[in-house]
Amino acid sequence: MSALRHFRTKAGLSQQALATAAGTSQPQIKRLEAGERTLSKKWAEQLAPHLGVTAEALLFPRQLIESGAGEVATTNATDAAAPSGHAAEPNIILPEASSPIDTSLFKGPRNVPVYGTGSGGDGGDFSFNGQLIDHAPRPPGIANRKDVYVVYLVGDSISPAYEDGTPIYVDPHRRPQPRDYVVVELRGKREDEPGPAFVKRLVARGAGKLKLEQHNPSGPLDPIDESDVVRVHRVIPWPELIGI
Repeated sequence: MSALRHFRTKAGLSQQALATAAGTSQPQIKRLEAGERTLSKKWAEQLAPHLGVTAEALLFPRQLIESGAGEVATTNATDAAAPSGHAAEPNIILPEASSPIDTSLFKGPRNVPVYGTGSGGDGGDFSFNGQLIDHAPRPPGIANRKDVYVVYLVGDSISPAYEDGTPIYVDPHRRPQPRDYVVVELRGKREDEPGPAFVKRLVARGAGKLKLEQHNPSGPLDPIDESDVVRVHRVIPWPELIGI
């Protein structure tokens, strides 16, 4: 059980009740509890006041070594503390080593091409301009992956998963699965010009239709005819990039 789910159930809140109180949606809470979305500092600060705990308690639950049962020590944020009950299992392990992490180990050779984008056209966040503008480091998780490329995200339609201006690594060969984030490029109005492109989350693909969703505003988008699509490439998640 995740720390978020533990504190939510202790507070006697449903996923919908917590979502309403925190100004988000029930599917967002579900994904955070399931580990499908990272419980970032921003999310912890947004949710913790409604659970009667501190943001630190959500981010850094501590294992009670004496108990031997994997319980978590919590810190109450207000007088309206969460009721007592079974403690959650820890969902992180903090290293005890005091030496700093050598972040240079995560940087590979700068040989991943970064492609430029132009301003968005009708129905798109951006368009590919066909120019090679830079090279990005190759993280260890994709050391031998062929034809990976990078583009910089435009817009906040899939925030907080990826923010505006974030470099995203894209794999053109691994077929995207539902719930993967994808780069989609549509056909241009003319054969010699790029069409609109965007980054969304894949819901389903079949029967000649591409179904996508976004987060801001949250919800599904109108299905797209596959005949109008030039490419659908999978965005590589950060844990996969660093080889986790």
